[in-house]
Amino acid sequence: MSGNVLYKGKVFKILFCYDTGYCEIRDIYNVFKVELVHNSQFTMLEDICTH
Repeated sequence: MSGNVLYKGKVFKILFCYDTGYCEIRDIYNVFKVELVHNSQFTMLEDICTH
């Protein structure tokens, strides 16, 4: 699983997903904010072109 997700009203990038269903996600505007969340807690976003 890869791409961007919506979590708590903010956009995050998926860094890594584990077999347990948990994913490491990073705030796209703050590279130091990484969270471990279950995939049932976020919504996948469609790939959009950002320049």
